[in-house]
Amino acid sequence: MTDLRYILAILATSLFVGCRPDFTAEINAADSLMNVLTQVESASNEVDARLIKQYMRNVSEKCQKIQNELTDTVDIEKAQALVSFCSLDEHLQSCLDRKELIDAEVLRTRNQLYNLRTDLQEGRANKDSVNTYIEQEFLFVESLDEGTEQIVVELNSCFTTYAELKDEIDRFIIELPVAVDKVDKR
Repeated sequence: MTDLRYILAILATSLFVGCRPDFTAEINAADSLMNVLTQVESASNEVDARLIKQYMRNVSEKCQKIQNELTDTVDIEKAQALVSFCSLDEHLQSCLDRKELIDAEVLRTRNQLYNLRTDLQEGRANKDSVNTYIEQEFLFVESLDEGTEQIVVELNSCFTTYAELKDEIDRFIIELPVAVDKVDKR
């Protein structure tokens, strides 16, 4: 976030300086945005898509087994644990989808900022439209940064829920054939 505040300070300073033949402040702002994008990309890269998919497969397999083999009602506590555990699949998929969207947007935005920087260096830009564009990109990059942070928080919550419920769900699955056998013997 400090880099983002720095960008706003650069833009504010450039507005008070007046008309100048160069775009030094705007180039610095674009560079700062690129640095923030690099931080967003780094944070997103720390989210392991393969690990998320592994958790999703595990949750899906366990929930499918329970759904296929459950023949009786369960008490409210077990039902709540099952719902919480099985809903992890949707939450994890949502995080994965948003991560992929952020990754694509980081790449697109980086290319746009690179092109802007090139135009600024070559003096092929209108100062007012450049400042408006940089302000819009600032807000967009900030939303990507916040989105990445939110994904990490949600994933940590999913992993915590998984860890808390996994043993209980495993015990429940082990008990399923026993419950089926009792029903068959009657």
